Amino acid sequence: MFKKFAPGFLNRLDTYLLTKYPIIWISKIHYLLWFGLLLYVSSAIIGFLVPINLTSRADDGLWFVLLSVLAFILSWFWGYRYIIFNKEKNFGNLNFSDEYKNFLLVFFSIAIFAWFASPFVVSYNTKMAHLFTDDEVVQDINTLNETEPFVPTSYYSYENTYDTLKKQTYFNINKITSYNNYTPWRYLNDTVNFPMVLSNYKLLVSYKPSTDFNFVKSKVAAHISICKKYGVFPSFNENEMAAIYIKAQKAGWMDVQEINFGNDYYKEEMRIAFNNLFEAKFGTLFLWKKDFLWGMFYFIFSLSLLLVLFKLNYWKQFLITMIVLALYPLFIYILSQILFKHSSAENAFQCFVFLLFASSIISLFITAKNQTIFKPFFNVLNQLFFLLIIFMPMIIVNYLRRYTSVFHNYTSYNYGYDSMKASAYVEGQETQALDYNYYLDQYLNSYWQEEYDFWFMLCKWVPIILFIICLPFMKKLFVKQLALPRKT
Repeated sequence: MFKKFAPGFLNRLDTYLLTKYPIIWISKIHYLLWFGLLLYVSSAIIGFLVPINLTSRADDGLWFVLLSVLAFILSWFWGYRYIIFNKEKNFGNLNFSDEYKNFLLVFFSIAIFAWFASPFVVSYNTKMAHLFTDDEVVQDINTLNETEPFVPTSYYSYENTYDTLKKQTYFNINKITSYNNYTPWRYLNDTVNFPMVLSNYKLLVSYKPSTDFNFVKSKVAAHISICKKYGVFPSFNENEMAAIYIKAQKAGWMDVQEINFGNDYYKEEMRIAFNNLFEAKFGTLFLWKKDFLWGMFYFIFSLSLLLVLFKLNYWKQFLITMIVLALYPLFIYILSQILFKHSSAENAFQCFVFLLFASSIISLFITAKNQTIFKPFFNVLNQLFFLLIIFMPMIIVNYLRRYTSVFHNYTSYNYGYDSMKASAYVEGQETQALDYNYYLDQYLNSYWQEEYDFWFMLCKWVPIILFIICLPFMKKLFVKQLALPRKT
């Protein structure tokens, strides 16, 4: 299939790799690089062509998932071609460097499919970020925040009170209480990076109630004009809103039922629009966030291992391993809910997971000494060991933190209030005692959090490094099992 759509030079390269470098030829990486480039360019073009609606939540994450599903379907065409040519089952012809080449090629090939949607996200966000200039967006936010008090669509923006005798709510349009309604909250107080965004104090002192109809009308008109600029259309006009404002301004404290407040949903649409623009312009794209990168790494690594294991095992044994991976968590969850109380069921669930992993470690030693016959049960456990090894250390450290006192997660940081009130009752001493315990608790909390972060990071890297070092031994283990006689 690849040859039908590939240019001539690529087919000639394919023939050359077949005779000189069979491991590279089996991976079809040369075809993937070519077609992957075309797919990535197409993904970027789609990102530029998809229309942007600022008033809806940014949907680049949804597009990433949809395009990733498409890439997953396309990967099966490559996966089939990779699986049918099996150089792994060469029964003892072990070349250490070949194992690293093979796994790296598989990892890189899957990564091409896994990151297929990334050009779309980058181009889509780049397009959004350049819809308006930075200064233009900041100025529009300031204008909307300044003109907001002159658009009484909700009495919550002003000082208000409830009369318990009359059972009526009153508001005073001359005194505002809500500021910076349109500034994205993540950037609201960042005066270092966004000094041009007006602060709450500046907005408060700049608000001057007015009875000048034309002045108020101009403020409302400016407000509506900016909303329309970003695709938001308020359901009122400047003349009606200016008249409502002046009526309320002259009355002072006024019953909310005397004014027909307009629909203020447009405010939420404007907040969404500015939040999308700020995230596109100044935020970190989710693709480059550490947690997402780690998640993608483990996803690609796990799929690469699954393909490698498939070629090192009988397909029925591999299928049984997949069934165990799917059903074992469900089975032990039901078992833990039945046998243990709700408070300890989660603890029991993780203990069953540790039991499976411990069994897989024992099976490695048994399989290594087995010289007589193929053991299907131990073969499944061996596969489970290599599939779980990079995750289990992190799970164990997390378990120690949640269910034991190793990382002092159960320490009650109450800042000294409960423990020191009784012992430091003497006047003039309680403050010093509370301050001391407050800082001590803060220090202990930070210290043990750093300890946990250190060990968790260690459990990320060490299993991966050890796994890569032991790749040739993994092949030797499974190839030896393939060479042993088995019962039919």
